[in-house]
Amino acid sequence: MIEEHRVETGLLDDTMDMMIVAGTDKEGSASDQLNGPAGIFVDTNLDLYVADSGNHRIQLFSFGKKIGKTVVGLDSPDITIMLACPYSVILDANKYLFISDHCDGRIVASGPNGFRCLVGCDKEGSQSHQLKGPRTFSFDVDGNLYVADGHNGRVQKFDLQKDSCKTVVASNIQTIYSSTLTKNHTMFSRTRFSEFKYHYEAIKVVVSKDDFYTLTANSNIDLYGHVYKDQFDPHNPTFNIIAWNGKHHNQSQYQFTLELLVNITYIWVVTTYEPNVIGSFSITALGSKTVRLVLMDIQPSIESIYTSMLTAHYERYSPHPCDNHSPGPARFYEAIEITVNENGTYTVLGSINMNISMPIYIYKRDFHPHVPFSNLLRENENCYVYNAPQITVELLTSIRYILVASPCLKSMLGAFVIKLFDRSSISFQRINTSSYILSNYSSHLSAANQLYHKACDRSYFYYETVRLTALIDGYYGFWSVSPASPIEIYIYKNHFDPLSPHENSVKVDAQDCFANHRSKYAVYLWSDVTYILLITTLSPSMTTQFIIDVYGPASVSLQRIVDNSTYCRVGGPCNVRVKSIGLTLDDILRLEVNRNMAMHDQSFLIKISGALTVLVFIAGFLNSACSVLTFQNPKSRTVGCGLYLLASSLTSIFTIIMFTIKFWFVVVTQMNTSVPQSALRGGCKSIKTLLKLFFYSDAWLNACVAAERAVSVYQGVGFDKEKSKRWTRRIIFILPIVIMSSIIHELLHRQVFTHEIKGEQSVGKNASISGKIVTKQYFLCITSYSQSLQDYNTAILFIHLLGPFIVNLLSALFIIIGGARRRAEAQKKHTLSQHIREQWNEHKQLVISPIILVLLSTPRLVISLLSECTDVSRHTWLYLSGYFISFIPSILVFAVFVLPSNSYWKTFKESLFRICKRQRS
Repeated sequence: MIEEHRVETGLLDDTMDMMIVAGTDKEGSASDQLNGPAGIFVDTNLDLYVADSGNHRIQLFSFGKKIGKTVVGLDSPDITIMLACPYSVILDANKYLFISDHCDGRIVASGPNGFRCLVGCDKEGSQSHQLKGPRTFSFDVDGNLYVADGHNGRVQKFDLQKDSCKTVVASNIQTIYSSTLTKNHTMFSRTRFSEFKYHYEAIKVVVSKDDFYTLTANSNIDLYGHVYKDQFDPHNPTFNIIAWNGKHHNQSQYQFTLELLVNITYIWVVTTYEPNVIGSFSITALGSKTVRLVLMDIQPSIESIYTSMLTAHYERYSPHPCDNHSPGPARFYEAIEITVNENGTYTVLGSINMNISMPIYIYKRDFHPHVPFSNLLRENENCYVYNAPQITVELLTSIRYILVASPCLKSMLGAFVIKLFDRSSISFQRINTSSYILSNYSSHLSAANQLYHKACDRSYFYYETVRLTALIDGYYGFWSVSPASPIEIYIYKNHFDPLSPHENSVKVDAQDCFANHRSKYAVYLWSDVTYILLITTLSPSMTTQFIIDVYGPASVSLQRIVDNSTYCRVGGPCNVRVKSIGLTLDDILRLEVNRNMAMHDQSFLIKISGALTVLVFIAGFLNSACSVLTFQNPKSRTVGCGLYLLASSLTSIFTIIMFTIKFWFVVVTQMNTSVPQSALRGGCKSIKTLLKLFFYSDAWLNACVAAERAVSVYQGVGFDKEKSKRWTRRIIFILPIVIMSSIIHELLHRQVFTHEIKGEQSVGKNASISGKIVTKQYFLCITSYSQSLQDYNTAILFIHLLGPFIVNLLSALFIIIGGARRRAEAQKKHTLSQHIREQWNEHKQLVISPIILVLLSTPRLVISLLSECTDVSRHTWLYLSGYFISFIPSILVFAVFVLPSNSYWKTFKESLFRICKRQRS
C-alpha cells in the first residue's frame, strides 16, 4: 500500500483481516519503516523484498520479521548500487536481484561480479534503447525482457543476446595464496560512513597474458571480496572497484571470472562478511598462465582536517544559475585554497550539517563565484540525509586548487568539517573570491542587424559584433540577460567571418538557462589579443534586447563594430573554402548550368556561349591553319621572324583547342554529377594550366617577332640571318619552360572542392527518424594562395599580359623612329619629323596592332584582378563576353601578320596553290 507506507498480506477468500508484514503507519527511513513502497517480491523462503521507492533502496524482510535490512541502495552495509525511486524488484533462481530504477530510467541487476546496468544505461529518453520512468518488468521463458516504459507510454521488449557472453575455456594452471586475518590487520568500512569495521588484506594481482581468469576464495569464515583497478583507497571503497561479491548473494564464499590485462595493476581485497571477524583464508587464481599474487602494504593515510562555520556575513553564490529565476546568488559558501605537498590521489570527505550533507566542489587554478562551472575539476552534490559527500581526485603540487563548501539549502548556516586523506599532510587557507570588476554592455538585436547562418543551414540569425579588449590576463565571466528571446554568445580571436562561423572561435565554458533567458560564460582572456564578441539569438529571425555583464580582475573595453569585410570564399555556410582573387570560367558559368539536364534544356546563356565557343574554335582553327600553311614554306622562314610566326601559329591552334576543352569541361562536369573524381581532379589541375601556357606563349612569340624586326632595322645590312635563326630556335625551346615555371604554382595549388548541401529526410519504416542527407553536391575548381603567393601571382599576371604589349610597342616605335633617322641621314632635303610621318604612314599597323591586342586582353586582366567575391549572377553576360574577347588575339595571327604583308600574302597564295595543284593531280 504505497500511500500507507506499508505492506499487508491476507487470504484470497478474504476470511481474515489484512496483516501488516512490513512498514508502519508512518513513513520513514528507519529499518522498520517504508516510504512509498512501489513493488514487492516473495522468494521461495517467504522472505519479502520491497522496492522502497521514497527511500531509494531495496529492503529485505525475512519471514516473520518486521525489521528490514537494506540489501541495495544508500544504507546498505554492502557495496551495491545507488537507486532513484526503485519501482519493482525480482529475484532469479540464483538469488540475483533485478530492479526497475524508475527515476534513473534503467533496469539494473546483481551478478557474480556485483551490480551492473542491463537496459537504459545511456540516460533517459524515448529511443529504442532508452527508457523513461520504467515501472514493472518481466522475463519470458526464452530470457527476453519486457518493460512497462511508463513515461513513454509503451511496452519495450529487449531480446536476450545469446552470443553476448564470451566462453571462458577452463584452465588447470592455478596460483594459491594463503594468509590469516588477525587483529593486527588494518580495518576499513566496506561502504562509506558505515559504523562497522572489517579487517582486510590487499593482494596485488599480476598477469603475463591478456585473458579471462577465475578468482576464488575459501575459508571457514564468511568472506567478502573486492577487486580494484589501478588503486585501492580504504577511505573510498567504491573508487576504481570493478567486482565485488560475498555472502549477500546467498553463497558461503565467492568467485569472480574477470578479464585481466597485462600492464594493469589489479588489487584483490579480501575481508570478512561480518565485522570484527578474524581467521585464516586461501585464494586461488586459475588461468592460462601463472598469476602472481603479492601482498601489498597499504600505508595508513594521514588525515588533514579543516573546520569552519558559515555565518550570515559570508558571501552567497549559486552553483547552478539555472536553478534560480533571479540573477542573484543563492547559497552561502566558503572557498578554501588547498596546498598538497606530494603528488597523489586524495580522498576529500565533506561533513553533514544539520542532518543534511554539504556538497563540495574542487576547482583548478581559480574559482569565480559568478561563473562557478568554469575550472571545475570535480564535484559531489550529494544532498542525501546522513550521507556526506566524498571525492577521490588526483592532485599535483604544481597546481593551485580551490575547494568550495556550500550547503544544499539556501538559508543553511553552521559548522562544517572537511577531511582529506593521503600519505602526506595538506594545508588549508580560506581565500576571498568576492573581489571583481564589473563592465556591462547593452543593445538590441533587430531587423537592422546583420544576418548569418549560425547553424550551417538555411536559417538566418540576427547578430551583433562587439570588439572586446581585456586590460589584464585572467578569467572573465559573462552574464547575459535577454527578456524577449534567449541569446547566445560566441567569442572569436581577431576576426569573425559569417561565412565560416567556426573559424577563429575561442572555446568557452557555458551554462545556458534558456527557460529564464539567462546564460553564463567563462573564458581566459589575454590582454595582447583583440577578441570579437558575437551576440545572436537562440532561434532564427528573432529580435530582442539584451544586457551583458562582464566580471573579471579588471574592466574590459566593449565597442560595437560592423565588419563587412570577409575573405573571398566559395561553397555554402560552414562548408567554404578560401578562394584567391580573380574570376574563372568556373565562377562565371557555375550557377548558370542546370544540373542533370541535357544541353537543349539549358539556359539561353549556356546555349549561346556554347555556339560562340564552336564558332571561335572554327574561326581560330582556320586562321591558325592558314598561318601554318604560310610559315611552313621555307621562303617565309629565311629569318627568325618566320620561325617565330610558325611557332605562334601552332600555339594559337593549341590555345583555341584548350579554350574549347575548358568551356565544355566546365559545362559537362556541372551538368553531369556522375563524372569520376579522378577526371575532375585531372581536368581541374591541367586544362587551365595548359591554356595559360599556350596563351602566354602565343603573346610572347608575337613580341619576339616585333623585337626581331627592331633588331633587323637596327643592324641594317649587317643583320645576320643565320645567327638570327639559331637564336630563334633556342628561344622557342626555352620560352615554354620559362612560362611553365612561372605558373607552376597554379598547378600545385589548384584543387577540387566538394560543396555539399544537406537536407532533412525521413528514415525508417515509420518515418519516425529523420536525418541529414546530401541533397546537392557541387565540385568547384579553385585555387588558394597565401598573401605572398597571391602577390607573386598578380605580378606574373601583369608580366605575361603587359610584357608582350610593351615589347611590341617599343619595337614598333624603334622601327619608326630608327627608320626615320636613317632616311634623314640619307635624304637631308626632308626634316626628321617629315621622315617620321612617312615612316608612321608606312608602319603604323605595327603600333596599332599591339594596342588593339592589349585592349582585347584588358577584360581578362580585369577579371583576373577582381579582389572581392563578385556576384557574377548579376553581370554574367558582361563577364562571359570579356572572357571570350580576351581570346580574340589568338585567332588573329593570320589577319595581323599575313594579310598586311605582301611577301607573306604571296607566300600564302603559293602554298595554297601548291596544295590545290597537288589535289588535282
